Amino acid sequence: MRIAIVGSEGMLGRDLSSYLGDRHEVVGLDIADIDIREREQTAAKIGELRPQLIINCAACVDVESCETEPDRAFQVNALGSQNLAIAAQRCDVDYLYFSSDYVFDGTSGCDYDELAPPCPVNQYGRSKLAGEVLARQICRRSYIVRTAWLIGHRRGNYVERVLDLADRDGIARMATDQLESPTYTLHLAEAVERLLQTGAYGTYHLTSTGACTRLEFAAFVLQIAGRTEGVEEVESARINRQAERPCRTVLDCRLFAMVTGHAIPHWRQGVRDYFNNRDSTKSTRRG
Repeated sequence: MRIAIVGSEGMLGRDLSSYLGDRHEVVGLDIADIDIREREQTAAKIGELRPQLIINCAACVDVESCETEPDRAFQVNALGSQNLAIAAQRCDVDYLYFSSDYVFDGTSGCDYDELAPPCPVNQYGRSKLAGEVLARQICRRSYIVRTAWLIGHRRGNYVERVLDLADRDGIARMATDQLESPTYTLHLAEAVERLLQTGAYGTYHLTSTGACTRLEFAAFVLQIAGRTEGVEEVESARINRQAERPCRTVLDCRLFAMVTGHAIPHWRQGVRDYFNNRDSTKSTRRG
């Protein structure tokens, strides 16, 4: 299959390109190659490449900057999705849009399935939800994949942030007000390929099994890394943040499991596999 991956230089885009590139013909596109905010330019580029599938990994993912620059967030996360969906529909090809657990408000005590009503509490979540809606409305052959808290082989991911904090302060200080499912990008890539093999278009939740707080995650990372530094809870009120975060956005991934017969491994296994692959991807993380 010929696949155009847009946002191929981001954390998810790089790992997805690496994984799928071993199995398919992958064409990577990033900001230097395509500006998805420009409709006709986007349609022309996609038409020129003639892929069978467009995967949209391009996104404004910094929650704080999305809050302070909502127009920019909507231009990339919503308008960009609209333009790629238009290009996919014109070329009669499949379109996959990555969305987020942040489309939910985090107030439910139950895991969110695909039928739960979205209710984002910040501009990032609103822009991602808009990207979903536009994709569904425009391209009849769309996959919407909601995922969460990605950990991939690029510097600045949450594993490396924990290690950097331990190096700097001798302790990792983390909040406990959010419960999510850390998801290893290479596990997500495998899951995406399995979904694509089904041809079952629609909305799916794809995250690792299990969930944890930032504090629990940091403690496990330090343990697996063989570090002796400890962790300490920090009050959320002491963290200077503009954007509200949802408290509990654990996603129910049963539909994906029913359709594919597969489940993404537990988040702890994702951390272990990240460390197992870490040395071989050092050059990528420096990029």
